[in-house]
Amino acid sequence: MRRLTAPLRALAARDPFLVFVVVSGAIFVLYWAVTASRATIDVPLSVQKSLSDDYEMMAGRKPDAQAKAKLIHDYVADELLFREAVERGMHMTDKTTKQRLIDRVRFMIAGAPAEPSEDQLMGYYAGHRDLYRAEPRMSLDHVFFERKPADAPAMLATLRAGGTVKGDDFWMGHDLPNYGESMVRGMFGQPFTDALKKAPAGSWIGPLQSTRGWHFARVRDRGPSAMLPYTDVRDQVSQDYLAAETGALVEKEVRKLESAYRIQVEQ
Repeated sequence: MRRLTAPLRALAARDPFLVFVVVSGAIFVLYWAVTASRATIDVPLSVQKSLSDDYEMMAGRKPDAQAKAKLIHDYVADELLFREAVERGMHMTDKTTKQRLIDRVRFMIAGAPAEPSEDQLMGYYAGHRDLYRAEPRMSLDHVFFERKPADAPAMLATLRAGGTVKGDDFWMGHDLPNYGESMVRGMFGQPFTDALKKAPAGSWIGPLQSTRGWHFARVRDRGPSAMLPYTDVRDQVSQDYLAAETGALVEKEVRKLESAYRIQVEQ
């Protein structure tokens, strides 16, 4: 060791920059050797067989030597492009790709849950009653205008007196029977829905502005929130139960993974 370091010390005394170049070069060579070993792309026999089987299934014949070479070339090309995508962080920035990877890992963790028994579904239904409650509903009439009418007070008086007012055509019609509040909100917006909820049944109000335009509206009747029968929502209960079981298994694994990381939430 002394025989090796003595010349280096002597060289350092004469030309420190040259020593820096030599050491830097050695580090680069070492880094290249390590990373090169990591950059190996293996094409084992199992992969070659899978490629050949896929080719035979699609082409109806076994691949010849030229076709096999092309299959291997395409496999290596795809692998190189995939690694380049990962190197560029595209798996983190492409939302679709990222979500697919997340979904694959979720399935690897949880697998396919066993089909629940009827007792398990009934228990889930009973324990999550708020999920299976029909929202309040309303039936309403409305007269629609694309722009706010200039003689709105006179129109409202006519409607309240039992007369008719001709408005503009509306794509869903002017009679909306038994609509859930969320449907009304989705069509017309929250302020419009709030105004209808406060209006007395059977009385015309307006003009009300919605996301579509302007309306005179009358709530004919209302239906309260009610529990949906189990038989009507059994399929949904089954899906919700399986999702909850899968989510619990994934969450357990996530807690394990969190222990290996320092989570920083910027405030």
